[in-house]
Amino acid sequence: MMTQIRKLQDTWFAKSIFILTALSFMSLFGISGYLYSAGKNRTVIKVDDIEISQNEIAYKYDKQLQFAKNLFGTQIDITDDMRNQILLGIVRTELVNAIIQTTADDFDIVIGDDLIRKIVYSQSTFMGADGKFDINRFKFALSQNGLTEQEYINNLRLDLLKKILAYDPAQFVNVPDYIIEMIGKIENQKRIFDYVVINPEKIALDRKISTDELEQYYHDFSDNFMAPEKRDVSFMELSVENVEKSYIPSQEEVDAYYQANIELFEQPEKREVLQMLFQNKEDAQEALNLLNSGQDFFDVAQKIAKQSQEDTKLGEVSKDMMLESVADEVFLLKPNEITKPLQSDFGWHIFKVTKIIPTQKMNADKAHELAVKALRQEKSYEAVADYIQNLEDKIGAGETLDNLAKEAHVSLKKIKNLAEDGSNDSKVQNLPMELVDQAFSYNVGEVSQVVETDTGLLVVRVDNVTETHLLDLETVKPQIEKMWADNERDIIAQELSNDIMNDLENGGNIAEAAQRFHVKLLSSSPIKRSESFGELSSSAINSLFQSEVGYPKLFEVDNKKIIAVTKTILRDNHKLSDMEKATLKARAENNFAADAANALVDDYASSYDVRVKYKLLGLAD
Repeated sequence: MMTQIRKLQDTWFAKSIFILTALSFMSLFGISGYLYSAGKNRTVIKVDDIEISQNEIAYKYDKQLQFAKNLFGTQIDITDDMRNQILLGIVRTELVNAIIQTTADDFDIVIGDDLIRKIVYSQSTFMGADGKFDINRFKFALSQNGLTEQEYINNLRLDLLKKILAYDPAQFVNVPDYIIEMIGKIENQKRIFDYVVINPEKIALDRKISTDELEQYYHDFSDNFMAPEKRDVSFMELSVENVEKSYIPSQEEVDAYYQANIELFEQPEKREVLQMLFQNKEDAQEALNLLNSGQDFFDVAQKIAKQSQEDTKLGEVSKDMMLESVADEVFLLKPNEITKPLQSDFGWHIFKVTKIIPTQKMNADKAHELAVKALRQEKSYEAVADYIQNLEDKIGAGETLDNLAKEAHVSLKKIKNLAEDGSNDSKVQNLPMELVDQAFSYNVGEVSQVVETDTGLLVVRVDNVTETHLLDLETVKPQIEKMWADNERDIIAQELSNDIMNDLENGGNIAEAAQRFHVKLLSSSPIKRSESFGELSSSAINSLFQSEVGYPKLFEVDNKKIIAVTKTILRDNHKLSDMEKATLKARAENNFAADAANALVDDYASSYDVRVKYKLLGLAD
């Protein structure tokens, strides 16, 4: 494994070993809006000495949830099933990461900073218009994905470790031709299915609900006939942008920000540099003699250092992008001057400067504007916090919501009959859930505390409350009639499907059963395992393809019941083309490789004390 790492490093060695711009590894973005639990922070995942806590999982979940909201909108309804799936995905990822990291530690596998820098510098996402690494694009990309520099670097290291320990070793899988032929026959086999669809919605009822049944439903399911509590509320909204603009940084603050972030405003002197690398001083001296005799730098590099022109070009570099032991000498050169042989931990070098790019500074007005904008964003939390405290003080002192809105120069908005699901008679759409929460947390006449929403600040007053109450029978009669009819149809559909399945399981024919029970017999077209009919899922189709001719299977699709049997098997006898073989082989090998990678991780895990406490996350073990 170590040989593989060294080979990977050697690929980039000649060109990159001196470009050692240090990443700051400083967290650029705080974790806003996330509060660690005040209670016990217990360990959820343990792999030997690595422990991952509830708070760490909660932080990951918070970020996943925010990503989902950014993608689908803030009103996305996260169900319990969605929450569980997100948590399970996070647990699986963190568990594999911990196993891989522990294994890497045992094997003394370390991903060096030089390799990480090389990969970061090669990403097109982080490159500017000149095709070179742009620190501002790098920071922007991380902020867009909610990552700090350290998180990004850690993720990159883990990906490389997974590649070395699991993905690469699992790639050497060869699937023999006879297995490819078998897979081809299985995938290309076609079947024709006979089936019936029992749709409760199309079942005709021969009677209506009786008075006694109506009253019984009204009594038994009274919770379904309750009018929810509704509230009339008034509220005011304040934009965070307006609060931010109220903060005007001093000149001293602007100057301090400029100096602390000088790389945003000044591009240091850079030089176009060529370099040769030698293992001993004698070769370096021979190359220098040839250069002094007038020979071309690239020709000498190819002849003595065995380097191509591409390997020889370091490109535009600043002083801090080079090793300290050689940087001073290189930045004393004038254009077209050559250094003497210089020694470092990596060997002997000769450098040539072909061009000098002077220090470039941003226009003063533009720099001031950028610094003010950045400071306002940086200080926004403090500005908002101060503004909130001021409002809270006024609310605590008994100030009315009308006066607060007038002082803030915003209009007071009203909503009639607001329900806890956000519906209202004022037909206001996409209300922030914070508004609904506040509306149902206070009594009539009370003004809420100031809360933050995705768009700003919010203060709510409850004007009126209509308590929850049972609607009268006549009002809910249509609803009860529908409930009763739906239930009756479901019962009939279930009994009908049971009768047909019982008939078929006892040797009956589906065509005769369909006629006897007055349901329509349908037939599919010839389909492959990858195709479908009757809206059946891929797992249902796969189940049917594993069944014998005439054997019945019952499925439920959107409350409909589908009973299907294999009528005919059409076996595939055509000779696979080279293209088909290649496609099947690639897919099979990818599947086997994925299984092999998972098996490798499982094998690594067997050597460690691995524990996962799902119940601490509200998941069943």
